[in-house]
This record gives sequence, structure tokens and C-alpha cells, in this order.
Amino acid sequence: MINSFMKNSFKKLYININIIFILVWIIIWWIISLTVDSFFMPSPFETFKILTKLLVESTTYIIVGMTIIRIVIGLFSALLLGIILGIFSASNKIIFRFLQPIMVAVKSTPVASFIIIAMVYMNIIYVPIFCGFLLCLPIIYYNVIEGMEVIDKEMISMALLYKVPKKRLIMKIYIPSIMPYINAALLTAVGICWKGTIAAEVIGVVKNSIGYKIYNAKVYLETGELFSWTIIIITCSMIIESIIKGIIRKSKYYKGMKVI
Repeated sequence: MINSFMKNSFKKLYININIIFILVWIIIWWIISLTVDSFFMPSPFETFKILTKLLVESTTYIIVGMTIIRIVIGLFSALLLGIILGIFSASNKIIFRFLQPIMVAVKSTPVASFIIIAMVYMNIIYVPIFCGFLLCLPIIYYNVIEGMEVIDKEMISMALLYKVPKKRLIMKIYIPSIMPYINAALLTAVGICWKGTIAAEVIGVVKNSIGYKIYNAKVYLETGELFSWTIIIITCSMIIESIIKGIIRKSKYYKGMKVI
């Protein structure tokens, strides 16, 4: 009872401190906006006025929804393929060496290069999904390999000696060992996927997307709208990350693996 009360108190204190810090940064933003032209730095009041206007328009939610769909498809495609390739690569050195040049190239190449190359070979609608997928794949792939490498080999040998069923071996040893690494990779990949997908939408000028709205704000020099869409991006990213954290915490594999 006391522990629960203390935990709730610390949680409320943490939230209150975060709110205070956010307000401090808004004040700093307002002070800076007073010293420069509004074209370069719109005030918080001007930005939130434009943001409110955007939030009452139904098209805003359609645009945000389309971008989120692209991000989710790219992220979870990378998650699925990254887990499969990671498990095979950790189990077989030949597969690891075969995939290593590709993974290093994907990890090292700037996102702008991927976007431009992808625009040559595929329909512009699929470019943001493809770029989000590519940016997330190496993160998940290498985390899965690392998780596979820390599995207790003696425990595996003992399980095989006593002829433990393969299903039980996977559920009780393999999955609990790699899940903390997958969870950590997924949380890291969410932010990366947002950046890559929206960058592809901006460069590719993909209609019905947040990137398209940012591109238009830049072309028509609407700094207030640019700031407003940036706030929407940050908010949506935080909400999706919180949802993923909630799903992870409810997982039966979360207990004892403090990765978030």
C-alpha cells in the first residue's frame, strides 16, 4: 500500500516537473520571438493559433492518418523481417557474412540517397514506406543478433539433453532472451521511422501527407504553419511511442526486463 502510494506520488511529481520544463521552453521560445522577425520565429501564441485552426479541420486528421499508416507499415515490416533475418544470421555465420555488406550499406547511407534512388525505381506513394522500412531494418536486425548471442548456451544444451520440446524451448528460453532487445530496438526505431518517412514525403512531394504540408509551408514561406505541423509530428510520435510502451508493459515477457 505504501509502495503504491510512493510510486503514484513520484509519478505525479515526474509529470509535474515535465510540464514545468515544457512551460519554461515555451517562455524561452516566446522571448526569442520578441527579438527577431516573426517570419524567422513565430511566437508561441501565433503558432498555437494556427495549430488550433489545423486541428478543427477534418483534412488534417486524414493527412496525419495517411502518414501514420505509412509509418506503421514500414516499421512493422522492418520488425518482422529484422527478427527473421536476425535469428537466421545469429544461427548461421555464413548467412551473417552474406547479409553484413547490405546491412552496413543500409546503416551508413544517408536517408536522402535512399529517397532519391527509390524515386527512380518505384511509385512515389511507396517511397516513404520503403525508406522507413530501410532505416528501421538494421536497428532491429542487430538487436536480435545481440539478443541471440546472450542466450545461455549451457541451458540450451541441458534442454536438448533432457529432450525438452522445441515449442517449450522457444517460448521459455529463446523468446524471453531476445524480447528485451526487440523491445529496445522497436522504441528506437519508432522515432527513426517518423523522421525517414516524413523526409521521403517532403523530398518526394507525396500528396495527402504531413511531408507535403511541410513542403508547402516552406515554398509559401508560412513559418507558423511549419512550426504547427512540427508540433503535430512530435505529438503523434510521442503518442505512438507511448502506445508501444503500453503494449510492451502488458506483455508477459516484460516482467523482469527493464528496457523502458
